[in-house]
Amino acid sequence: MGILPLDSLNIFLLSIVVLIIIFSVIVSNRKKNKPSDPEAFNEALRALVEGKNDKAYLLLREIIAKDSSNVDAFLLLGDIVREKDVEQAIKIHQSVILRPKISKKHKTEAHIALSKDLLKNRNFVRAEIELKNVLQTEKNNKWALEKLKDISTENKNWKDALHYEKLLMKTDSEHKKNDESMLNFYIAMDYKSKDNIKNYKYYLEKSVACEKIYPDSLVELAEHNSENIDLSITYLKMYAKNKPIDRIYAYNKIENLLFDNKRFNDVEFLYQESLNDGFDGYALNRLVDILLEKGEIEESKDLVDKFMKSQHNCHSIRLNKLKIETSDFELRKSISTLCNEMIKDEIIQ
Repeated sequence: MGILPLDSLNIFLLSIVVLIIIFSVIVSNRKKNKPSDPEAFNEALRALVEGKNDKAYLLLREIIAKDSSNVDAFLLLGDIVREKDVEQAIKIHQSVILRPKISKKHKTEAHIALSKDLLKNRNFVRAEIELKNVLQTEKNNKWALEKLKDISTENKNWKDALHYEKLLMKTDSEHKKNDESMLNFYIAMDYKSKDNIKNYKYYLEKSVACEKIYPDSLVELAEHNSENIDLSITYLKMYAKNKPIDRIYAYNKIENLLFDNKRFNDVEFLYQESLNDGFDGYALNRLVDILLEKGEIEESKDLVDKFMKSQHNCHSIRLNKLKIETSDFELRKSISTLCNEMIKDEIIQ
């Protein structure tokens, strides 16, 4: 082979350089097109969000095959498997917990995941243990506290349920405070079943002292204090205000107490007091009946006209106006009955 001229040599070398560059670009692009583990994990997450669980499952299996130390991939894989094979999910999440030198964050996540597996499997005894393990690494975990409270409530372990409810209140300032009253009520009923009247009364009074009152506590206290008529009526009035949908039940109980003790005038005062607090179709209907029984026609007209101005579309007001305009006793009685039936669907203002 002869020696290449200078120009031919330069062209040859330039061609070699160009080929090397093209080869490098191709190799580089191939590397770029093959996602790294973080990229593959994110792709699995996207697939999961899009409802492509099978795709996410395969991507995660590929990640784990290349790197068995990828805890995030194992945790997510277990979450996907849970829906189809909860026993397999339990094994996956248990294997993560048993790993040596696992971070606190990953251990908490693994205990939470295993708790979800066990709850789905309805193994509440083991789920409770795992949830308590969550609290050992993250004592203010709201989700774990809520689930522990649910399990305690389901098992009628009222004191434990109340304990977790109080922890939730300390942990989350936005947490609704309805349940503390309810749980005190159930503790009270538990003591009632054991004939421990002292503690029964104590927890009922704690229940009604809460910011949000569980209404059944008020009825229970009203019955417990049936010998003290005024106190019993006070609790029934509170019940009517706290559970307006069942106020007719409370009003009927109060009326019976007052009639049994010949306090007839107090029945009229009961409904006047209720209407002073705001419009109530049932209270209006009963008060008009009482006034008509006493022959106080003008007073009943004034009462209806007063509310007609502001509540003119209300069925109970228009029916009571019709009731006043007739002198037929049976017709009045029928209108009152119809009125009470319609009041069940009226909005209480």
